[in-house]
Amino acid sequence: MAHGFLAINGNNQVLVSSETRNLHFVGKALLNRSVRSFDGYGGLRHWAYQIVCNVTPVPFFTMPVDGYYAVAAVRQVATGIWEIEIIRSGTSDYAPEVYVFSDPRGATGNGGTNYGMLVMRDDGTPSFDSRLNPLAVTGGAMVSPPANPLTSEPGWLTAKYCGSAPQNSLVPNAYNTFAIGDPGSKPIFFYPSIAQAEREWHYSQSERNCVGFDAYGKCIGFGTEYRWDSTYWAFFRGGIRYIGGYIRCGWIAAEFACNWSYSQEDSFIGIEYDDDSARGGTWPYSNETLNLTATAVIAANGARYD
Repeated sequence: MAHGFLAINGNNQVLVSSETRNLHFVGKALLNRSVRSFDGYGGLRHWAYQIVCNVTPVPFFTMPVDGYYAVAAVRQVATGIWEIEIIRSGTSDYAPEVYVFSDPRGATGNGGTNYGMLVMRDDGTPSFDSRLNPLAVTGGAMVSPPANPLTSEPGWLTAKYCGSAPQNSLVPNAYNTFAIGDPGSKPIFFYPSIAQAEREWHYSQSERNCVGFDAYGKCIGFGTEYRWDSTYWAFFRGGIRYIGGYIRCGWIAAEFACNWSYSQEDSFIGIEYDDDSARGGTWPYSNETLNLTATAVIAANGARYD
């Protein structure tokens, strides 16, 4: 740039620039409701928080209990009101705290001081304001989960009407590990859940009844062929877990269901004369992994903003 303000650190990284808006503390989002929860498949807790902010907020979360966490959504639900969704694996109902940051246009009056340094963009709007609790980043990493959420298959499941309950054998257990350092006395993290994966398992079973006798694989008499098919599936989203200076990037089970079909075919001396069929359950997503591109984790010390 021909003019303006630029501050860099010893690693030549930009700390403050009049060309780029820095993040500043807006406040803590309030827990609004529980969106969904279940205990199988590794467990899911899905919460919605709300906060008032004039511009798009950037949420950071604490990790009060073990599990994988992620930001699932950020959306404006009314003028100046934003809803933030956080997901976490596990069965604890203990909800994380959500610290919200934005550029200086959304962080007004939180610094508690009337003096400091104000850096303006060339359009006259602020890019940095030391009075408004600017975000102090303590660490970061580019992370991605492994392509497959599961290190083993579920084993035998019944093909009849989705009659098995595989939730204990489909707990996501694969992760990649990345160094991030020590975020401080109260670690908070920003990580959006972009990676997605779906896995499904198809099982079939057939039976035949014959009133008469079998000859060369055919029923000479009245025969009935039965067939059952079930497709069990689970949908996973990326999440992170912090353990002693390292980030584990793995998976959170977000959805699961099963789709089944049944058919019956009646015949006489091999000639079909009647049939019946039925279908139920929920169709699966596509059996694939998406968005494995490395995603940024940003770490900070929440104690600075309490």
